[in-house]
Amino acid sequence: MRKNKICGILNLTEHRQALYPLTLSRPIASLPFCSRYRLIDFPMSDLTTAGVETIGVFLNDSLRSIYDHVRSGKEWGMDSIHGGLFFFSSITSDPGNGQRRLMDGDIYNYFKNMEFIEKSGAEYAVVMGTKMLCNIDVQAVLRNHIEQGADITVVYKTMDQLTESDQEMSCMTIGEDGLVQGLRSCTLRHSEDKALINMEIYLLKSTLLMKMIRNVVAENEHCNLNDVLHQAIVNLPTNGFEYTGYLKNINSVKNYYDANMDMLQEANMTALLKGSQPIHTKVKNEAPTYYSDTSDVRDSLVANGCVIKGEVNHSVIFRNVTVEKNATVDSSLVMQGSYVGSGAELHYVILDKQVRIEANTKLIGTKDKPIVIEKNSVISRILEENTGLPIVEDTSDRIDEKTDYHPTLFP
Repeated sequence: MRKNKICGILNLTEHRQALYPLTLSRPIASLPFCSRYRLIDFPMSDLTTAGVETIGVFLNDSLRSIYDHVRSGKEWGMDSIHGGLFFFSSITSDPGNGQRRLMDGDIYNYFKNMEFIEKSGAEYAVVMGTKMLCNIDVQAVLRNHIEQGADITVVYKTMDQLTESDQEMSCMTIGEDGLVQGLRSCTLRHSEDKALINMEIYLLKSTLLMKMIRNVVAENEHCNLNDVLHQAIVNLPTNGFEYTGYLKNINSVKNYYDANMDMLQEANMTALLKGSQPIHTKVKNEAPTYYSDTSDVRDSLVANGCVIKGEVNHSVIFRNVTVEKNATVDSSLVMQGSYVGSGAELHYVILDKQVRIEANTKLIGTKDKPIVIEKNSVISRILEENTGLPIVEDTSDRIDEKTDYHPTLFP
C-alpha cells in the first residue's frame, strides 16, 4: 500500500452516560480492557497495521487519560517524521464571557480542523470510534471499496440475536448488489430478520468527506459527524463490507463486563487478540506476578505486577493488584492498583482503578447487574437494611465534584 494513502480519524465523541461511573472522568476510549489494554488500542492498531501514517483523534472532554496512554504514539509507530498523531478538542473559549463551552454536536470541531485532512495528503479517509470492539483489516476494506467503485464503504456485522442494549444501534438493509438500501433503528426491524449492525466504520474519499462537512456547516446545522455519515450512506451509493470477526458494542456496563469475560474463552481471545493483526498498547515494565502458597487461581487472566495470596476464579485482574490471603475474587474485574483485603469476597464486581476493599467486606452482584465501585473508593463493610439491598459504606469521605454524591455502589 502506498504511504499515506489513508488518513485515520478516531471519532471519540461517543455517548458514555450508560457506562457511568466508569466513564465519569474518562472517555469510552480510555476504558481498560483484558488486563492490559485500553479500548483505543484496537482502532489505533488497525489503522497503523494498514500503513496509516496520519491519525487525528477528535474528542470532546476528558482528554488527560487519552494523552497519558497514547502520548506520541510510539507503541504504534506513530512517532515518525512523516504524519503523526494529532489531537483535536471541541472545547473552545467563548469570547463573550471567557468561559469554556462545548459546541452543540461535534461537526464544528471537524470543520475548524479540516486542514489536518488536507495536509495529510491522503486520498482516502477512514472514520471509526472505540465503542465497537473489534479487530478489522482496514486494507481489506480499502481493496473492497476500490473494487466496488462506490462513494462510501460502511462496515457491518451480521448478528442473529441482539441484547436489549444492542437494540439502540442502527441496522442496515443491503441489496443483492452489495449496496446499502436503507438505515434504521434495530428496534424497527422484523424480529425474524438477521440484524446487519452498522459498526460506524466508514471509508471514503477525503475530498468527499470535507465536502460533506462544509455543506453541513454552511447550512448552520448543529449535529455530529455520525449523523452526517448516516445521511450520506442513504443518499449516496454506499457499499457494505461484512466483518466476520469478534464484535462487542461497549454501550453499557453489562456489555463492557461481558466483553472482558469473553476473553476468558480461548476462541474469543484468539479471534480478537491473536490473529494476523497484533494489538499494540502502552508498555509498562513490571515485575512478574507473585503467587503465594495460599493462592488458588482458576480460569482467569492476571496481568504482571500483582500479588495473589487468595482465591481468584473466572476473573480478569489488571496490573499491580493485591489479593490478600483468604480473600475471594469470583467473576469480577479488578483494575490497576486495587487492593482486596483478607477475608473479603467479590462476586460479579467491577473495581475501578486504585480501589481498596477492606478486610471481611462482601460485595455480591449478579451477572446481569455487576456492582461497580468508582475509582479511588475505599469500601469498609456492607450494611443490610430492611429492603435487603446492599449498602456500601465509603470510608474515604469524598464527594464527587461533578455529581455531588458519594462514589460507592453502582448496581
